[in-house]
Amino acid sequence: MNQTSVQIPTSRSFLVALPWVIMILVFAFLSWLFWEPFLSMFMDAESAQYASIGISTMGAYLVSIFGIAGQWPFQKVENRWVKGILLILLAKVIAAAFWIVLVRFLHVNIVMWAFPIISNSWLILAATSFIGGDAHLPNIPPVRKMFLNLLIAVGGTIVLLRTIVIFPSTWFAMLQPIIITGGLAYLFRRVKQPTFSILSWSLLLGLMWIFVSVASWLGHFTIDHNAPQFWTWNLGAGSAEFNLFFAFTCGLNFAVFACTQAWPFCRIRQPWGTTIALLSVLTWCYLITLAIIPLFNTLVPGDTSLWQAQVFAWHTVFWGFSWVYCFGIGQQPYLWKGQKTPGTWDDVD
Repeated sequence: MNQTSVQIPTSRSFLVALPWVIMILVFAFLSWLFWEPFLSMFMDAESAQYASIGISTMGAYLVSIFGIAGQWPFQKVENRWVKGILLILLAKVIAAAFWIVLVRFLHVNIVMWAFPIISNSWLILAATSFIGGDAHLPNIPPVRKMFLNLLIAVGGTIVLLRTIVIFPSTWFAMLQPIIITGGLAYLFRRVKQPTFSILSWSLLLGLMWIFVSVASWLGHFTIDHNAPQFWTWNLGAGSAEFNLFFAFTCGLNFAVFACTQAWPFCRIRQPWGTTIALLSVLTWCYLITLAIIPLFNTLVPGDTSLWQAQVFAWHTVFWGFSWVYCFGIGQQPYLWKGQKTPGTWDDVD
């Protein structure tokens, strides 16, 4: 790589990306206003709320796999803004059609099954691509690799739905900031697959347990030690406030760091840079949660205000991933403090 093309992030990196971070919240709010009324034309109101969440989360899944496949199927479109808009529209259309077909034609109760479908799908994407690095499909062209991974995801999701129902998803709040800040790459540098994945998941599950335990200690998560069936890892249930907070940690973790090139945390040597970044994302999501609750108490008076706030929060997932994978915001190569080569720590002792 040409050394002149490698950036050292500064405060300007953050300021340039700040409007994009703000637009995550703006577009999420507009999505919250639009999707439930639209989907209510095809299903009951409660299902429409879950489908609204599903359009964001599965839409983000789609833009992720399109991005990993070189922005297929619009890779030949030269204008990146046109290409990005087309990818967003395609992801939204496919995601909307998916939930409408499930409810309207297959008569699936998505009030019960939406979150298991979403959680298990992302689990497999994380295992195969984000953490696994597609090591199971070496030397396969990107588009073919995407379809093969999609086949694995569909089959794997069905197996999980029919066995353990849902794998707890709170690991996602830890995974994205640790990956995008290079924490896993640094901690497990020069470790090859599958050992890299084993170590990564061990770390993530440990962090997930700490996350849930702290929430339980604060009175916002009820841990259930009695799983309803063998191998169903039923951790328990969070309060409405915790679920809102968790939704923000999923939508404002990866994208904020990716867009801003992780400044100022990238100026802190590893592993402290990632550690402080993870604690920071939890902090700003907590503060945003505190600010959103009174806002939605005003916008949606009554018992459903926190639930509707959560629906809004889940829409941040799609737009954050879209800015990164569809428009390439913040994706110029850059060096973390102490790093020698962008994107890897394998040449660091």
